[in-house]
Amino acid sequence: MLNSNTHRNYLSRLAFAGDSAEPAYHRVNLAARALCPVKGVKSFTARQVRIVSISETGAILQARGIEQLTAHFYLCLGTSEIFITCAQIRQQEGSVFVRFSKPEESAFIRALAEITFPMTTLQTLRGQSARAIEARIHRPKTTARG
Repeated sequence: MLNSNTHRNYLSRLAFAGDSAEPAYHRVNLAARALCPVKGVKSFTARQVRIVSISETGAILQARGIEQLTAHFYLCLGTSEIFITCAQIRQQEGSVFVRFSKPEESAFIRALAEITFPMTTLQTLRGQSARAIEARIHRPKTTARG
């Protein structure tokens, strides 16, 4: 299935572009949200997922009802602080293998792998994270008042 030339959508094509040696996965236990687009409506549904393994190019996710996860979605860490665009590659025994739309920095992945309390990623990450994670946090634009 992984070497199939037919792809369901544009993100699936990204998942197979530039395949090379197998990435090094880090075992983790992180809580996150998968933001899935709703067909026909310009909105998203959120599903809580657990990241059990992560690398610079993808992750392995587990959750109740994981088979209902859409083909592409956004992995959200923190309270809408970090978004990672993902494409589903395959499902196997209650797990979903996903590929990121672009590779993540090694320092960011190592910092995520060092998080010891899994619910941290559902809380605010700002001010409580390693420098590599803080650098990825979306900072709201401030307006100048004068």
